[in-house]
Amino acid sequence: MQSASPTNLAACAVLLLIGLGTCAWSARSQRDAVLRAMAWAKADQTDVDATQNSTALRAQLDEVLLGAMPIWAKQVENSRQQTEDAIVSLANRFTGISARLQDTVQASQQAAGELDGQSADGALKALARSDSELSQVIESLKAAQSSRDQTLSQVRSLTAYTGELRTMAADVAAIAAQTNLLALNAAIEAARAGEAGRGFAVVADAVRSLSSKSSETGQQMSAKVDIINNAITQLVQVASSSADQDSHSVAASEQSIQQVLERFQSITGRLADSADLLKQESYGIRDEMTDVLVNLQFQDRVSQILSHVRDNMHALHEHLLQASQAPDQLVAVDARQWLARMEATYATDEQRRTHRGDTAAQQSSQDITFF
Repeated sequence: MQSASPTNLAACAVLLLIGLGTCAWSARSQRDAVLRAMAWAKADQTDVDATQNSTALRAQLDEVLLGAMPIWAKQVENSRQQTEDAIVSLANRFTGISARLQDTVQASQQAAGELDGQSADGALKALARSDSELSQVIESLKAAQSSRDQTLSQVRSLTAYTGELRTMAADVAAIAAQTNLLALNAAIEAARAGEAGRGFAVVADAVRSLSSKSSETGQQMSAKVDIINNAITQLVQVASSSADQDSHSVAASEQSIQQVLERFQSITGRLADSADLLKQESYGIRDEMTDVLVNLQFQDRVSQILSHVRDNMHALHEHLLQASQAPDQLVAVDARQWLARMEATYATDEQRRTHRGDTAAQQSSQDITFF
């Protein structure tokens, strides 16, 4: 066997190195290919996982929406119904209060008219009539007092007649005394004449008897005149005292009636002022109630908006429900058409401005039309 030369050894070494390098490069290439394949497989798995996760999340979101949207719609409808019922009830109550205030205003106007004397039965006219009637009563009392004074004056004048009657009774008594004296003298003369004067003596006795009766009658007349005079004097005293009391009573009554009328007139004036104030305040309250009733009509707009939101929720729920029932079939939805249909259902400009995002322009309350 021949020994190897150095050249051959070098060549063998080079070839060995080349072979080892080639093997290393090939192994590295295979490793890189394996790594790339593993990376691609991992990326594909990640995409699959992401897709699955996205599908699961979308399914969960669809499930949440399908469960929540009917609840939201019911909550919106419940809130709308409760708000509408409360506002309607409140409006009805305000309407009743407004009607009662209107009745109060009319009653106040009627009362104010009566107090101001604008009607036939007005308080001021009634007060004037009462004043006139009471004045007539006072005048009647004064006339009665004047008539009583005249009667009292005539009764006082009777005392003069009783004095004359007393004088006449005294005259009758004097005449009776003189007649009695004359009859006595005639009887004396008849006795002196004897038998011839007997007839004259009978006449003298008759005259003396008549004079005695005349004297008794005169005394009785004088006694009766004294009694009548005393009665008239007492009557005059009583009537004078009564007339003085009546005069004071009439004066006091007139003053009291005048004071009562003045107080009543003052009270009536204050009541008229109070009625006028009540009337003005009633007008103000009635106007405020009218404004409140107008402002409460905002519920019409709120109810329309909430109704449209509820209807849109129902439509979206039906669409999602249809998509969930056929997951293999794509249910197309055009967002622009959907939003256009939503806008077409709006009844107020406010909804349209909100839909377009035009929040800067605000419509004044005067432009709002209530239904």
